[in-house]
Amino acid sequence: MTSTSVGPGSNDIEAPRVPAIYHPTLGVHDLEAARSWFSRVFELPTLRWEDTLDLAQLEPDYPVNYSFFMFIKDFHFVVLCPELHARGALAGQSRYRGVPDGMIGIGWYTDDAVAMFDRLARFGFPAHDQRGRTIGADNPPVSSIAKDILVGFTFPEQAGMRHEFEELGHRHHEFYSRRADPRLRPGWTRPGVATDDPLRIVRSSHHTIVTTDLARALRLYVDASGGTVLAERLNRELAATSTFVALGDSVVEFAVPDPGSPLLATVADGQDHYTEISLQVADLDTVDTHLRSVGLTPQRLGDDVVTIEPGEAFGVRWRFIAELPYQA
Repeated sequence: MTSTSVGPGSNDIEAPRVPAIYHPTLGVHDLEAARSWFSRVFELPTLRWEDTLDLAQLEPDYPVNYSFFMFIKDFHFVVLCPELHARGALAGQSRYRGVPDGMIGIGWYTDDAVAMFDRLARFGFPAHDQRGRTIGADNPPVSSIAKDILVGFTFPEQAGMRHEFEELGHRHHEFYSRRADPRLRPGWTRPGVATDDPLRIVRSSHHTIVTTDLARALRLYVDASGGTVLAERLNRELAATSTFVALGDSVVEFAVPDPGSPLLATVADGQDHYTEISLQVADLDTVDTHLRSVGLTPQRLGDDVVTIEPGEAFGVRWRFIAELPYQA
């Protein structure tokens, strides 16, 4: 598939490296209920965000205890409470105000945030900092966390939803890799199926974003960010046509609903909707048994898929699959 670039000179600057997904972000209004749910379902340790970095190196007025982190096999996952987030240095920001439980963004590491946000703007995707101010030459993407943590977010009006890019200062890498994200350790590789993993996760497969504007999605992920289209598939489960894009160490599925698809209602306003995360597992029967043992009602879709539906999972759909859908 051919993607569309915009404006003369848009492609003159090489895309800064996006080495890996930083983290998806789930917004919830009951942080402790979510922590209990994830502990039961995934049986993984959860960390408050402030436990992932050395607080002595951070700005003292940055809010704490508004989120928790988990490392799920090979990606970082964050659960955030909007009401607890808008405090201290972030008091007054309203980008998550009034949102229902569900996915509120997806983030990516970048080696050069200044160049990344400049490139995004050249492709029609301006971005804002943590305080909501547009990033530009007079307002570099310095975070409210620390001066050497650079972070920003695309505006949903231009990009369909918030896509976060972060450059983590090197002095934070050792602590962060020890407490939160082992992928930052030199030589890290994805571990095999753990004997104590009740879900028997092999790897993450992909993240699904529903959109009616595939050209916009490809302009952002392929043209601006340097991703690669892997495959196009009919997705009968979603009644959609899906394009799978590899970026960094992860894959994003952009699903365009077919006429009459119930998903059309979720994107009727022209915004994109981050709906689900798919994990490849070694044994679907084991997944089904475990989920039922912790009080959930998993859905079995043929021989290849088990799901936790959004009503039981704070607005996000989790899919456990036998095979990767974008490989031949």
